[in-house]
Amino acid sequence: MRLFIATTFPQDVLRLLNERIVPVRPKLPPASWVRPETQHLTLAFLGEQPESLVERLSPLLTARLAAVPRFEATLHGCGFFPNPRHARVGWVGAEPEERFGDVARAVRGAVSDAGVELDRSEFRPHLTMMRMREGWPPLSIDTFTRALRDYRSAPFAVDHVTLYVSKLNPKGAEHTALREFELA
Repeated sequence: MRLFIATTFPQDVLRLLNERIVPVRPKLPPASWVRPETQHLTLAFLGEQPESLVERLSPLLTARLAAVPRFEATLHGCGFFPNPRHARVGWVGAEPEERFGDVARAVRGAVSDAGVELDRSEFRPHLTMMRMREGWPPLSIDTFTRALRDYRSAPFAVDHVTLYVSKLNPKGAEHTALREFELA
């Protein structure tokens, strides 16, 4: 099973965000845009794992997340990974960063306790909008940035995370929720 743990966003928040970028997309070079129904904030990507991990991991997630308070968040601003000059991923930020960081640390701690080794990359809360095979010229980077730099969603509650199984297919990944875990 290809597994990841993520939090999702309310449909109305995603709808308004995606409506904002629709008029800009035809002006941009080719990219693989994330479908709104699969947009999420990944807290931990576990990769291929045996099905038995779900039962081992679930109580660990429940215990760790019971210590993390629910909070109100917004999507705000935008950027590129690794940076605008060598852009491969365009994203919208998620705030407050420190609260999303608390959730990610709890999730990653539980995953580690379950015996799964995660990548060591720094967690930066974001919603991936698109991936690029080739870098974009500066004017295209600026067009994307101008469309979203002052964007701020309506506030929404972050009160749970979800363990997903992901199946890859030619039309893009299909994500199926396996279990939800509540925050305190």
